[in-house]
Amino acid sequence: MNIAELGSSPNADPLVKTIIEHDLTRHIVELDAYGFTVIPPEKLGTPPDFAERLRNSILNTYERRHGVEVGDWRTADLPTPNERAWELVGEDDVITEAVLNPVVLTMARWHCGQSAILGGTSSIIKPPHEKNYLAIHNDTHGVPPPQAAYTHLVNTSWVLTDYADRDDGPTVFVPGSHRWGRAPAPHETKFWEWEGEDRLFEPVPIEAKAGSLAVWGGNTWHGAMNRNSTGLRVTMVLVWLRSYMQRLSMWGESAVSPERLERYPELHKILGYDHPYPFRDYVDKPDKIADMIAPGQDQFA
Repeated sequence: MNIAELGSSPNADPLVKTIIEHDLTRHIVELDAYGFTVIPPEKLGTPPDFAERLRNSILNTYERRHGVEVGDWRTADLPTPNERAWELVGEDDVITEAVLNPVVLTMARWHCGQSAILGGTSSIIKPPHEKNYLAIHNDTHGVPPPQAAYTHLVNTSWVLTDYADRDDGPTVFVPGSHRWGRAPAPHETKFWEWEGEDRLFEPVPIEAKAGSLAVWGGNTWHGAMNRNSTGLRVTMVLVWLRSYMQRLSMWGESAVSPERLERYPELHKILGYDHPYPFRDYVDKPDKIADMIAPGQDQFA
């Protein structure tokens, strides 16, 4: 029996079909069981040079915004902190392609519904040989316990340099923590300081080839290892939200050019340009407010 072909769940059916088409079933199971998964490049439908193009675009954007030169990322250090890392969609076609990748959209909408909005984009460029651990946290910021069992937001991160072992400075996760319904307490965050019997839990570092997609829901506890390998760790982070959540970036008119919006029409929807709130004169309010009712009736809407 192929339930997705029955047409009984118009919001869920296309997601299920894409999951099957791209062989993502195992990853959906991992997300449910552990709270995170890594989708390899061969399941993302990207060309062989995609990771290289996207990595170069992220580094070129960093150089242009900060007025510095990186050189060869495989041996480079970071000339200055990456303080202008946000709002990347309008920078380059390859970044827009990464945002609109069908698997990325499926992961976003599986967690946050067909009305999911791109809440923010940023780059992480981690240099070597620094104490740059990232403390354990979850991404459902500002939501007090008990946090809902369903997902308010999801992180889909393009891994653009290999995570081969702990020295590469990979993201680490606490399996099953998405079911605990709360953010970590202060004493649960600095996992690198724990020794022996003082260890509260053992965060799991992910392994991923460049060009992979790491996915986790907002309730999942995670952090990152210190980087000891030579060169830079490069990641592009996409944060997707349910339509009632406050966005990290409000995507003003200058964020994306009219030409890019014309070439990539789905950006109107995922950037929230059609969202009725906050009220704007150019949005058809009665129709759009009616559209907002559906997500309250169907978790995939």
